[in-house]
Amino acid sequence: MVYIIGALAAANILFALLALKKGVRPGALAAMWADGAKQSLTVVKVMLIIGAVTAIWRAAGTIAVSVYYGIQLITPHLFLPVAFLLTALLSYALGTSFGIVGTVGVIFMTLARSGGIDLTVTGGVLFSAIMVGDRGSPVSSSAVTVAELTGTDLFGNVRRMLRSGAIPFALCCLVYALLAVRHPIHAVDPAVMERFRAEFQFTLWAFLPALLMLFLPLFRVPIVWCMGLSIASGALTAHFLQNIPWGEVLRCCVLGYAARSADLADIINGGGIVSMLDTCAIVVLACSCSGIFRGTELLSSLEKHAERLAGRIGTFPALILICLAASSLFCNQIIAIVMGRNLLGPVYEKLGKGREQLALDIENTAITLPAFIPWCILSSVPLKLMGVGYGCLRYAVFLYAVPLVNMAASLLRDRAHRRSAGRAALS
Repeated sequence: MVYIIGALAAANILFALLALKKGVRPGALAAMWADGAKQSLTVVKVMLIIGAVTAIWRAAGTIAVSVYYGIQLITPHLFLPVAFLLTALLSYALGTSFGIVGTVGVIFMTLARSGGIDLTVTGGVLFSAIMVGDRGSPVSSSAVTVAELTGTDLFGNVRRMLRSGAIPFALCCLVYALLAVRHPIHAVDPAVMERFRAEFQFTLWAFLPALLMLFLPLFRVPIVWCMGLSIASGALTAHFLQNIPWGEVLRCCVLGYAARSADLADIINGGGIVSMLDTCAIVVLACSCSGIFRGTELLSSLEKHAERLAGRIGTFPALILICLAASSLFCNQIIAIVMGRNLLGPVYEKLGKGREQLALDIENTAITLPAFIPWCILSSVPLKLMGVGYGCLRYAVFLYAVPLVNMAASLLRDRAHRRSAGRAALS
């Protein structure tokens, strides 16, 4: 991520120089930068807390116990569906794709490798699963970012994402059940589970941090409170049941979990507040660019082109093209979110579609589509962690089912809107 941070810093400098050339005073420029960066503070706060959550779940044994009991459900023809459902559930609870693919994803890839299942197919199944939470979880950094930048209610966005993601999710379940018939697992290597058994005390209390994250948002408990309670329960479990000293629990929250067994280091290590600093820097720099855009109207010409494009092909297809272009240039989802909001936000308002529809359409494009850009971090990092090639994405049904299904729904809505407008004009 270092080169992305450098590129965004350079972009901030470039746009600042352009603003100064247009006659903007340094004080006003600093105010624009600060105004944009201020928008990122809520997102940054949530991201840092998520970093602590991902570490404490490791220390409490939450991830290890969830995988262990999930694997008990596996029969030869159920490996792929169980891998998808369990990974999607944990991804939704934790709200992170990288954190889940670096732990649960690595475990399932190890089992697939030892059980003789095609790794390309397994990689695609797991890629679909991690995107379920990255897109639709109330504790996902992308969901929080979209809600903050569009000025919409996070829980309302999540409800709309669950509805709009139901068909793609059902398609995934169907496709992976059919694939499982052709790709059964021959045996489950118990070695990984035995290493977990040696590292952790297997107790049902380890499920508590995940259950709090899954169910408290249903009662509209603020996300920060949900994560705080999950951290607190995880810390108690780590100390009293996993026998980790309080000082080590605190260090874990900040610097990440470090397994006591070297054999598990590649699978379970990670998380922590420090692990989120790069992502936080990207969000701050992207939002600061946005502040300069708004204050100086540097994007006014692009906004006109975006409006014409949306008029020709529709708002949703236009958003797809903008998000693909932005993620191709800047290699991450955050810029795609910012550019989609900045360029098409005025168009959505002009057409009366509202901020809620804009937020939903961004979630259905900017969050999943960057995975199809090979050099984008959303694609390169999970593929590297799982040890599979780009070809596995053809099995990642959720990635393309979400934009395709919702583009069809968008075109139908636009057609109905034009018909109603035509009838109103005739009357």
